[in-house]
Amino acid sequence: MGIWVFPLDGAAPRKLVDGADAAALSPDDSQIAYFGGGDAIWLVSASGERARRIVAAPPGYSLDVGFAWSPDGRRVAYGKRKPDDFSIESYHLDSGQTSVILSDPRGASFCWLRNGRIVYARHEEPPNETSDNLWDIRVDPRTARARGKPRRLSNWGGYLFDNLSTDAGGARLSFGRRRFRSTVYVGELEAGGARLSTPRRLTFDEWMNWPTGWSHDSQSVLFTSDRGGRLDIFRQDVQAPAPLGIVTGGEERRDARFSPDGRWILYLSSSDTEGRRRAAEGRLMRIAPGGGAPQPVLLVAGYPARFPSRVGPEGAEPGTLALPGGLWWPTTMLDNPRFRCSSAPETLCVLSEEIQNQAIFTAFDPVEGRKGELARIGAPLPDSWDLSPNGQWIALSWKWGGSRIRLISLAGQPPRDISLDGWNNIECVAWAADGNALFATSWASKDPPLLRISLNGEVKLLHKGLFHVENPVPSPNGRYLAFGENTMESNVWVVQNPR
Repeated sequence: MGIWVFPLDGAAPRKLVDGADAAALSPDDSQIAYFGGGDAIWLVSASGERARRIVAAPPGYSLDVGFAWSPDGRRVAYGKRKPDDFSIESYHLDSGQTSVILSDPRGASFCWLRNGRIVYARHEEPPNETSDNLWDIRVDPRTARARGKPRRLSNWGGYLFDNLSTDAGGARLSFGRRRFRSTVYVGELEAGGARLSTPRRLTFDEWMNWPTGWSHDSQSVLFTSDRGGRLDIFRQDVQAPAPLGIVTGGEERRDARFSPDGRWILYLSSSDTEGRRRAAEGRLMRIAPGGGAPQPVLLVAGYPARFPSRVGPEGAEPGTLALPGGLWWPTTMLDNPRFRCSSAPETLCVLSEEIQNQAIFTAFDPVEGRKGELARIGAPLPDSWDLSPNGQWIALSWKWGGSRIRLISLAGQPPRDISLDGWNNIECVAWAADGNALFATSWASKDPPLLRISLNGEVKLLHKGLFHVENPVPSPNGRYLAFGENTMESNVWVVQNPR
């Protein structure tokens, strides 16, 4: 990465700066501000000379890869954030002083218009956290302090905004507008599970939908969806055109699956995810498949990460994935706490919780609650795990943990690693219904794969996704495989004469 100059007369391009990410030219074309090494903003002359660092992220904070010049060219504005805070601040080139223009934990990408206003993206309040809208605020040109209150400019739903910018004359405002969507697919397993027929869509809407379990007769899929604003639990027959709500409204619920005896649907619940923050405590609940009042099984530590924050100098918040400009990653089924159950006639259910940077695995009964501790794993914590159908093994995977899956025994046997030649970044892992193989997804920037992995490490490619594949869930009879596939719609918009 670096800053290059491309002459319009056809002369050879010339590199000005190494190691630069984003860059912005000053209004008088004399200086360039850029995001450089060490989570810092640097300044260099337009000829590539006299580079100097002007702003560095303080401990516990990070700087967004995006900034803007004031209309008079005397200040550089930048975004500073930590997991629960965001502010737009300015650096005065003459005095070296910094000042806060706006503090808003839901703020994101911004630009500084020639008329002195700052336009910025703001994440909506719960339960609409997956949407951004555009706001602006007037700024005193002398002190770079806000004048008055922010003003809402747009009222769009379901979109995130990034890369706000304006042209040199201030006549056009451009920004990226993107939306994530996740679809549940179901495919039929063939050739002993080594081949997957062309998957067909089960859900036909624009929401985030992730499969989590199957009915005992393998005829319907349980999935989590945010179609009501918060995450709720739905059930859909594989031949039905639309789902039925199992538990909806009020609290946020996810990760539903049947108990081994089929008497209960179990799921995780939280009454408040506190916007972007991770709740300190959640609950594992049960409800009868035919309906009725949900009942608590036990309290669980934490709640699965939902909206990641940008990686700071000390690393990402646990269970998160960074995106530039404070963008949130779409709802996912990864992270702790999570639970899995064995298949009948076995009765074991296992819960994992993250406590003091350890993943602690505990047995529980759907009626009697928490039992004894089974195992614990230190850092780096696994991104995904699954319990074998016979309840004797836990399979663990790490997204950045190389080309392996680790099996730990709950029956006193030594752990073992399954080496995956040529396949890295295993994100999700699930046991096949017969316990003789694993299904897995791999993080990839292109053609993310869905894999079948035998216990001796032989890998079969079942499917290639478009953007992101997650959460393979085999049916109890071993005939079907459900999974979620995420796609992103992204476009650049231009607004003429923003006022």
